Amino acid sequence: MTSDRRGPGEILVVSRSEVDSLLSPARCLERCLETFRWVGEGQIEQTNPVNLYIHDRLGPEPPFGHGVVQAFPAMIRPLDRAAVKWLSSFRMNPKRGLPAISALDLVTDTDTGMPLALVDGTSVTNARTGGHSTVGAMYLARPDSSRLAIIGCGHEGRTHALTLNEQFPLEQVVAFDIYEEQANRFADEIAARIGVPVVVAPDVETAVADADIICVVTTAPRPVLMEEWVPAGAHVCAATGFRDVDPGCATSFDKWAVGWYGRDLAWVEGEEVGRLGGLRPGALSRADIYGDIATEIMPGHKPGREDDRERTIMTHMGMPALDAAVASLVYDLALEAGAGTWIEVF
Repeated sequence: MTSDRRGPGEILVVSRSEVDSLLSPARCLERCLETFRWVGEGQIEQTNPVNLYIHDRLGPEPPFGHGVVQAFPAMIRPLDRAAVKWLSSFRMNPKRGLPAISALDLVTDTDTGMPLALVDGTSVTNARTGGHSTVGAMYLARPDSSRLAIIGCGHEGRTHALTLNEQFPLEQVVAFDIYEEQANRFADEIAARIGVPVVVAPDVETAVADADIICVVTTAPRPVLMEEWVPAGAHVCAATGFRDVDPGCATSFDKWAVGWYGRDLAWVEGEEVGRLGGLRPGALSRADIYGDIATEIMPGHKPGREDDRERTIMTHMGMPALDAAVASLVYDLALEAGAGTWIEVF
């Protein structure tokens, strides 16, 4: 894929506010669907994130959380692009006035090897997380799901609500956050943006009691959603694995799906166990997983939801291909809109 670029040493910098204005929930969802399909077809080269653990995550948590810096590399052959996300995460960073997650995405042209863009990766991460959760819900939630529960009213709570609204006939959103003021801001914003009532619940159990789809998007270090609270017929979107969701959901629900085995087995039974995803060694294994979205459920090798009363859950820690493909889309959108700032780096 070619583009109207300036000199070979110039790249386009796309800021957070520009990403938010350019990348609609609908366009992000479309790109996430394409990405899962490309992964299933073998058209993407990617590795699991390279994790640089700043602290021993098996030890006591430092005041601002266990720090980790990660690199997410992927090549998207249908786009002739490659990208890497450079992300850092400190769970309690907001205590010192800093975001819990910060990231940059470097997009490269695979035809020439030249760098194309430096994109705010935090906004891309937020958007594609809501996008990949919605992809999973398309196969595992009831198509008529109208009641959405959002547990955790931060940026990813917003992208989940906005993107799920693109696919499901939402009639009500129930929100909960440990900070009531944040939950109230979320309720006002989402109600205005999607045009449905948003109610703030006093606790998690109340929030999920009548939900069709439950999204758990918190920074909690331990489960806040318990298996016995999830009603029949509900689907759970677990954005951080079983860190803030009861692992009992994996074995008690009718179906536990992951996004892509190649990524998610690392935190289920591989090298990330005990460090990412909230599981301890031996807690769960591939044998407990019903299927993955990319290679089994989306291509039709295994059915998704089969019964209105099934309880289902999708966990996915986010594969590098999603960040690369969505960041590449942002670059194209910025070119079309004349957005971003060109800088000369060599």
